[in-house]
Formats: sequence, C-alpha cells, structure tokens
Amino acid sequence: MFGLFIFVAMAAMGGVAIDVSHVHAERVRLQIMADSAAHAALVARRRMPADEAKLAAVAMVRANEADARRGNLVLASDIAFGTFDYDTGKFTADPSKTDAVRVTTARRAARGNAVTSFVTQIIGIDSWDISRDAVFIAYNPGCADQGFLANGAIDVQSNNAYLNGFCMHSNSWVSINNNNSFEPGTVLSMPNIDQLRMPASGFTKNEGLQAALRPAEVEIRELRDLSEIIAQLESYGSWHMPDYVTSGSVIQLSGSSFDPSHFTPGRIHRLACKGKKVTLGTKGALTTIRKAVIVTDCEVSLGSGLAFEDAVVATTDTSVKSITGSAGVRLGRVDACLPGGSAQLLTMGGVDLPSGFNLHGSQVIAKGDIKFSANAVGIGVSLISGGRIDSTSNMTMYRCADGLDGNFQVDHYRLAL
Repeated sequence: MFGLFIFVAMAAMGGVAIDVSHVHAERVRLQIMADSAAHAALVARRRMPADEAKLAAVAMVRANEADARRGNLVLASDIAFGTFDYDTGKFTADPSKTDAVRVTTARRAARGNAVTSFVTQIIGIDSWDISRDAVFIAYNPGCADQGFLANGAIDVQSNNAYLNGFCMHSNSWVSINNNNSFEPGTVLSMPNIDQLRMPASGFTKNEGLQAALRPAEVEIRELRDLSEIIAQLESYGSWHMPDYVTSGSVIQLSGSSFDPSHFTPGRIHRLACKGKKVTLGTKGALTTIRKAVIVTDCEVSLGSGLAFEDAVVATTDTSVKSITGSAGVRLGRVDACLPGGSAQLLTMGGVDLPSGFNLHGSQVIAKGDIKFSANAVGIGVSLISGGRIDSTSNMTMYRCADGLDGNFQVDHYRLAL
C-alpha cells in the first residue's frame, strides 16, 4: 500500500511537471510571436495607416503558425501604437504615433485556444490561460538624427565649434587639427578611438575633445535605401514624399539653367538637362526655392546666394562632384530650429560645396564624399556620407533640441520591453 501511495504521488508530481513544462514552452512560443508581431507592426506602420499595419502583423503571425489548435494568437485589438518612456518603463497608447508598438499574444479559453492540460485534468485543471507582451520602438542611432555620419573618414581642421551636444561619427576614423571646441554632451565616435588622428597636443588644444570620444559602429540605413528614397520622390503618396507636395502630376522641365520662377510650390519637378549639368540659380529678387521636389539624373550646380526652404533636390548622377555650389548657398529657413522649412540634397554621387555653406534644420545625403569649405554654419544639420566628410576651418555646428522633422530617415528597431 505504501508503494502504491508513493507511485501515485510521484505520478502526480511528474504529471504536473509535464504540464508546467508544456505551458512554459507555449509561453516561450507566445513571446517569440509577440516579438515578431511587434517588429512587423512597427515596420509596416512607417508605410501605412495604423489599422492596415495591425492587419499586416496579424497576417504575419498566422502565416508562421501552422498549428490550427493554437487559434488566434494575436488579434488586431491586441496591437496598440504609441510612445515608450525608458525612464519609467511605461508604454502610452496613441494611434497617431509611429514611435512604438505594444503587442499582446494570448491563448485563452475565451478565444477557444487555451493550452490543454495533460495530467492535471484529474485535479480539475482542464486548460491554462497564458499571454505575453512585447514593446518595440523605432530609433535613430548615433548621428543619424543630427550631425556628421560617414562610412569613410571624417577630416576636420581647426577653429571649429561643436555646440549643444553635436554628434560626429565615422565608421572608419577621424582626423582633427587643433583649436576646436566640444561642448559638454558633444559626441565624437568611431569603431576604435585609438584611430583618432590629431597633433600630439590634440587633447590640450581641443577643449572637450577627450570627454566627447566614444567607441561605436553604426549601420547607415539611409545610404542603403538612398536609391529607393530618390525613386519614391517621383511617386505621389509614397511614404518618403514630403507633406508639402499636393499633386502627383510631375512637371517636366528641360534645359541647362533654372531659377525659382521655374518651380511650382507643392509640385514634383523632373529636370532633363541639355548636356551633363543643370544650374539652379537666383534671378533678381527671386532667391529661394520653396515647397518643391526636384529630381534629375544630371550633375547639379547651385548658384551663389540660392536658398531652399521646404524643398528637395535629388539626383541619380554618380560623379564625384554630383552636386556643387557657389558661395552662400543656404539649406533651410533661418528660424532657430522651429518646425518646418527644412531642405535636403540627395545624390548617388558626391557633394562639393564652397565657403559660407549654411544649413538650418536640413540634410545632405551622398553615396560619395561630402566636402565643404570654411565658415560653414549648421544650426540643426544632418550630413550622411557613404565616403568621407571633409571640411576646413571656422565652422559652427549646433544641435537643435527638437530634431529635424523634415529630413529623410530610415528607422532602426529594438525590443524595449
């Protein structure tokens, strides 16, 4: 009798262990599905409305769960977009946001897909209700939001000021001369900080430099997707299309020289050049191109004193000097980092700009090198280069507190919770 009692007790404990192990395995499966669905929903949300993004995530889960007994692991109502606060660990639902998403996966009796028990049925536990949550966020790493970001070297000279947490990152190495200043919070990073090239007195002659150094490596997705971004600029309604474009009808222009009078606000313009190059210049009091997208496959020359506000110039030309300019070119509205008014230059080649280059909440993305001369001013600036970033002296670079809302970004994603 004692042996029979021990056998029954051991069988009961073994049965509970089997059921608990099975439930744990299903929890792991649910967590994997929650993580995958959250990532899929957030990626889809960048290109489509919230309701469509939710359905895309649900479809992904169903396509990857072949066992019908598990039923509806996630429903559209289990997905919420919003924001996530790292300091508090709190997710706040807001359907209008694209920064974060929370997904709940579940197996519950109410859904008809609870986890069936094996042995614990003999003590009245027929099934188990389980659920798991995941929160994914979108972010921009390193200097992708603002600053200098290059796959190749960054080479800056002397008498430059980097203010308000400005960021510079090279996936290769950085060369810097003396008499530069780095305010507290400023970042200068590269994969190996021992690759920093500077004079022997570099740390004493560059205020704040040593505190700014960070080891890091960044995948530059804007370069990876640059050809797609440029292609989308001719497709009205595409997810990279600026919101100031109000018509999908492309204006076709042909010639070698254009001024602001040729560009209609709210429209997309396709330039066919007569020769290899087009020139964009000023005409009398007309000095600013506004609310226009300009796409070409030619080299682009920007005339002296020309300004862009709420405008994009993009070229598929791959030459070393695909975009060049004269003195005093300005990108963006001079508004002390207020929203709107930004401008962007995009090229599959290189950019070479002269002295007095001014950027205000604006961006340059080039597959090749980006070069600019002395006395540049950047108040909210994003320079992204597939090659080198070279600049000379006497430049002032300032980080805007609220970011650059009109610039092109390709998000990175990570699991937050």
